[in-house]
Amino acid sequence: MKRRIAFALLLACALGAHANPAWSKIRKTRETGQYRDYHEFPLTIGSGIEYETDEEGSEYGFPFLIEYGLTDAMTLAVEPDFVLVDPVDRPVAHGFGELETSVVYEYVSERRNRPALSAELLIKWPTATHDSLGTGEIDYSLGGIASKEFVGFNIDFEVLYTFVGSPPGIQLDDALEISLASDIHLGRIVDLELEVVTSSGGGIRSRVSAIGGPVLPSDIEDAGGNQTEGTIGIAELITAHLKLEQGVLFASDGSWQLLAAWEWDFSGGE
Repeated sequence: MKRRIAFALLLACALGAHANPAWSKIRKTRETGQYRDYHEFPLTIGSGIEYETDEEGSEYGFPFLIEYGLTDAMTLAVEPDFVLVDPVDRPVAHGFGELETSVVYEYVSERRNRPALSAELLIKWPTATHDSLGTGEIDYSLGGIASKEFVGFNIDFEVLYTFVGSPPGIQLDDALEISLASDIHLGRIVDLELEVVTSSGGGIRSRVSAIGGPVLPSDIEDAGGNQTEGTIGIAELITAHLKLEQGVLFASDGSWQLLAAWEWDFSGGE
């Protein structure tokens, strides 16, 4: 059974931050941008550390998130990562993994009687500096997101189809992913985060936070068929800018992960 443990990089806490009781909304699990204040600088950054080990070796991932609001309806995200792979029967490999970029465009804004509707384009680029750190192929993902805020919680529903690039000697099917996520407001600065993701084909991309991890050949080998993952987590707003997230992910193959991350929103939320 694989076990993955992710630790947040909490260096921002050294700034002496305290919770701001006037701020009551935490960014959604699937960010659509509708809660940002574009009178401020619409930039969010974040990072995390991931560790995974099994009988074949260990993997260390250092994912990063850079997200910028181009307009009040369009958000661009860039997710680089640094990876170290320590297999049992091969030399250690380390370097940059494959870069993910995405654009989310909200073409229908939320109203009292309708959800916000967004289109999503995601591209995974073959930027890995070592064969063990990526597939060496481009993946294209197209999807849509429906988001609705209710009293005390919100719901995000996403459908994502990925045209998977197959490395030489490996035949991978395209992937269809369906997810349902919710943030339940436990207080003015704390949310309970819930997510269920099911996928057929090339695997699942779910995370409790917006920060994704590296896509490695070992992940590709384990992918395929039907998979389901469920995540439960807590998001805490330390200030109007700093959010910490931690949670547990359970997969249908019996594996589990501990997840943690931090995000700094320069716009201060609303």
